[in-house]
This record gives sequence, C-alpha cells and structure tokens, in this order.
Amino acid sequence: MNASFAAARRIFLVACLLPGIVFLNPHEARAAGSPKAELSSSVDEVIRVLSDKSADDESKRRRVVALVDTRFDFREMTKRVLATNWRSANKEQRRAITKLFRELLSNTYWRRMAGYKGEQVGYTGEAIRNDVYATVNTAIATPNGPIPVDYKLHLKKKKDKWLVYDVVIEQVSLVRNYRGEFYDIVKNKGIDGLIVELEKKVGQTGAVPSK
Repeated sequence: MNASFAAARRIFLVACLLPGIVFLNPHEARAAGSPKAELSSSVDEVIRVLSDKSADDESKRRRVVALVDTRFDFREMTKRVLATNWRSANKEQRRAITKLFRELLSNTYWRRMAGYKGEQVGYTGEAIRNDVYATVNTAIATPNGPIPVDYKLHLKKKKDKWLVYDVVIEQVSLVRNYRGEFYDIVKNKGIDGLIVELEKKVGQTGAVPSK
C-alpha cells in the first residue's frame, strides 16, 4: 500500500469512528432537520446497535454498514474523488467504482469499530451555505488534545436528507487524499485498472481480522 492510499485510509478510520462514539451535549444537536441533528441521529442509531448484547457480530456489522449507507453519499463522494476522470468513465464503470468504493470504506469502517473504547467528541460548530451545503465541526477528545474533524454535507432534496460527501481531519480531506491515489492509478492503468485495484482492496479489507 503506498503512502497516499494509507493516509486516506487513516483519515476514514478516524472519521468513521465518530458514528460509534458518544457525542457530548447531545441535546444541543436536536434542531429538527439540521445537519447537526441528522448526524447526531445516525450516531444514536449506531450506538444502539453496538450496545445490543443480544446480537452477534455479523448482525451488528450488517446493521452498522446499513446505517453508514444512509448517511454517506458514496456516489457524490466517488464523483468528487475521480474529478475529471468521472466524465471519462462510462455509466457501467461509474457504477462499478462507486460500488467498490462504498464497499472499501464500509469494510474499513466496520473493522475499525472493534477498536472503539468510548472516545467522546463534541460539536464545535455548524455552518449552512445556500441552504444546500453544510459543514458540521466536531472535535475528538484525546489525551494529547482535541482532534478537529469537519463533516461536509449536502442536502439531497429528493430524499429531504443531509448526506456526507467529505470528511476533513486536521485540515486533511478524505476526498483529496483518495483523489490523488485514484488519479495515479487511472493515469497508469486506466479506469478498468482502477476497478481491478479497488477489487483487490475490497478483498483485503473484507477479510476477517485475526484475533
């Protein structure tokens, strides 16, 4: 795994830990229909799943991944990652890349959940632009100080729902990191080469971790 791909994975690992942690001041984030409130709602659902002692790991995995699907706009994320290469890809290639990218991030997310140790994060801000785009600012509490994590969301009017299309951790964007990796692969191996590489990554991240 090269450095840029590894960096992108680390960003997603930290970002996706957030839906598995307890938010500070939860009642502050309950304004109906706000990006902050919807993100908090997803967090509550994930916590309920993880706290369900009657469910086995596979059941929890399916439910958590389904919750990730409802809050992340993987098509928009993939489109932004591919940038100009999105226009070069045909419909079938776009569908394949989006599906594989979703599986890669979902697999990475679930594998990270095993490391959850009750970390907390607080909301530090919310900004809405043109009633369509929003940023929800959060900070993870760590012994070495808070780690700022910003969620970029857009409003899907057909679904009347705020969806995440990028995550920025300490000013490092998940989309930009993967964009550089994808660009290099497409440049050297083409769109179909990217699909092959993503299939390999999905296979690797989908393997059951050793205990």
